[in-house]
Amino acid sequence: MKAFIARRIISLFITFILVMSAIFFLARSTGDPFSMIIEADPRIPKEAIERLRARFGLDQPLHIQYINFIISMFQGEFGHSVYYRKPVFDVIMERLPWTIFLLATSITLSTIGAVVLGAYTAWKRGTRFDLVATNTSLFVRAMPHFWLGMVLLLIFGFYLPLFPLYGAMSAGKTYSNVLDFVVDVLWHATLPLTTLVVRQIGMYMLYMRSATLEVLGEDFITTAKAKGLSDKTVLFRHALRNSLLPMVTVTALRFGFMVNGAILTETVFSYPGTGRLIFEAITNDDYFLLQGAFFITSICVLVANLIADIIYGFLDPRVKL
Repeated sequence: MKAFIARRIISLFITFILVMSAIFFLARSTGDPFSMIIEADPRIPKEAIERLRARFGLDQPLHIQYINFIISMFQGEFGHSVYYRKPVFDVIMERLPWTIFLLATSITLSTIGAVVLGAYTAWKRGTRFDLVATNTSLFVRAMPHFWLGMVLLLIFGFYLPLFPLYGAMSAGKTYSNVLDFVVDVLWHATLPLTTLVVRQIGMYMLYMRSATLEVLGEDFITTAKAKGLSDKTVLFRHALRNSLLPMVTVTALRFGFMVNGAILTETVFSYPGTGRLIFEAITNDDYFLLQGAFFITSICVLVANLIADIIYGFLDPRVKL
């Protein structure tokens, strides 16, 4: 197992270098981050723009920029955001807690729902419940995040003003205690959470159903039934554990991409997370901010892959071989 983990770490390190290289060149293909300054006021002298480029190191050859980028990434220095005029790390840290709250909650709730519903649907294969649940899941899976979010926003935010239309908390509101703050945050997060949870259950329930159907055809399930064990015991104690392997990979990757945020959902609800931050960085050609955001995302995804491989070994002893 130690040798396996060591090989995986080396492989992930090489993957990380390749990913960061791709991020560097793709970010610079988006355009000039100072073009918006020129467009905003053509009277700005070119000398001032050139001084800005020199300050951010954009006057150097591309290969020198690449070397400086790799060195600074390993030093934890992400540079300054052109648009926000602050260190990239500080900008990301301001938004990251909101995304972690939103995505961690939605991933946890949707994973529990998808596992339980997918396993039970597989157990009820061929029944009316299976037909309704599977078709509903396919329908929900076909709905884009932003479309579902806009529908919920239109119904429950506009026609039935039960929830706020934007933001993560009420602007200018003073809270008398922690409970008031928590209630206000949950009130603002209800629609984004509902959008993510419903969509994700629809997507991942089918993974769990398919994996459970394969396990239910195994000999040890037949043996468990022959022993006279209850349906609940056979399903949740014997079948469920062995059908969790695909969900482990999927869930680990979802947590890995959590830092990236739900870009479309956060944009629809104007939620101040890293997903909306990445969208703003793209629209403003702020590739210093993009590089920092994708650097953290890459680290999280690679670590999540490593954790998934280790968990595999505990869930299925055959993986250790």
